[in-house]
Amino acid sequence: MMMLRRDRRALCCMSAALIISTCVLRSESVVAFAPPSTSAAKRRIQNSMLLESTANNGEMVLARDGDRLLNVAFSNLDDRDKYETVLTGLCAKVIDGGAANSKNGLVDPIRLMEESNSNGITIGPRGIISLVDATALASDARIMAKILSLAITNGSILRYGTLQGEINPFPQSSASAFPFGNRNNNDIERLQNLPAVPVDDRAAEVSQAVLFSGIVGGCVAINAFGGLFGMEDLTPITNLVVGIAITTVVVDNFFDAIVMGGSAVAKMNEDKLPAGAKNMSAPQKEDMPMGIGTGSMTGSVVRGLSRLLNVNTERDCQCEAAAVFAAYSLGLPCFAFQPNALEGASLVIDSMRSEPRTDDDAQNIQGSLDNLASDSGLLKMLIWLLAPVAMELSKYPQLMSSDPCEAQGFVNRLSDQARNNMQYASALLDALPENEEQTNDYLRWALAEADLLLRNNKNIVDALSKALAGGAATVGDCVAILEEW
Repeated sequence: MMMLRRDRRALCCMSAALIISTCVLRSESVVAFAPPSTSAAKRRIQNSMLLESTANNGEMVLARDGDRLLNVAFSNLDDRDKYETVLTGLCAKVIDGGAANSKNGLVDPIRLMEESNSNGITIGPRGIISLVDATALASDARIMAKILSLAITNGSILRYGTLQGEINPFPQSSASAFPFGNRNNNDIERLQNLPAVPVDDRAAEVSQAVLFSGIVGGCVAINAFGGLFGMEDLTPITNLVVGIAITTVVVDNFFDAIVMGGSAVAKMNEDKLPAGAKNMSAPQKEDMPMGIGTGSMTGSVVRGLSRLLNVNTERDCQCEAAAVFAAYSLGLPCFAFQPNALEGASLVIDSMRSEPRTDDDAQNIQGSLDNLASDSGLLKMLIWLLAPVAMELSKYPQLMSSDPCEAQGFVNRLSDQARNNMQYASALLDALPENEEQTNDYLRWALAEADLLLRNNKNIVDALSKALAGGAATVGDCVAILEEW
């Protein structure tokens, strides 16, 4: 009986060996249509897959441990897929390592991109998405510029910076001392008709809203719990304060709605009104004391309360999408979802350096930046800073998610650098406006150009904002949408 079982096990082993040999021969015939290099590599792997039976239990094992299915699968990939797979893996390792080690970790992915460019192999979207995400961790504009330059050379990115030619230069009148711009009469007329950049004093609005809420909340607390502390005598005063405060806010900000609603009710019940009341008319806004009804007294309180209480993710994502699209389409290697004056000024100063500023080996992977200390460079930066403002103004009456003060702050920071840093003074003074009036004109022009850029590319900006609203989109995903992969 034992001999019979042994024979059966040996027969099973021989059958399995025969089946595997047949599969190898079949795969050999399929590989005949692959490129010569791939076919030869696979034959070498198949020839090494010699099966041996152990003396003890007759189990089937591979002759060499390293000849696994992974090697066979990888050898079946073409060169494009191999580069994309390796690049994705390297970038995943960089992302897992975090921002602290991202610069050193990007050395190998950049070398791989350079090798693929030298071999004329285009990297697929998956690899580029991973590379952009890994580079974004470094928060270095020069490294991002290097990556994008390699991707453009590779042919995988086609739309970065392609809309720079659609920007209209700032118009310069013949009487203006503005050091840049063009003398197009139509553009000058357009500039004169542009609205002013909105004024947004959100710090004062929020502080007034907090003060108002504190007063009303304190009075309500005294009314609710004053009896426990013997403060019943203050209740009439707190009721009066709460009543006056709320009534003033409501009348000041909703005067027109109150008058319209009251007139409609009076007209519907005209036959029920006393004779003396029928001839009465609603008070005019101009006749109200202390400007009540115009919103000038408590409008900032309402706007501040809106900022404190309103959370609109869709609105935030629309502004973020506008900023990312403006930066990408204008060729700015800064993909901040919320642009700010400090980052903008730092990018301009960094673009003026002949050599990148670095304390480690990251210089080897940093690229060059176009000098942004020029009329066109300054305009592109302002369009990027004002793109969220233009987006929000096109959809909402009040700015909540974007901040128009960032553009003015950007100009102020560069002006400070021009005064305090002699190394950059000459170039910055040639690019910056000379006075406040010219600065306001330049901001109005940049806001109008940002609005025009977003309107002309509405579909792709909307697609980008929807992806961001999903909550899972990365910088690389944004690039994929902008490239329409």
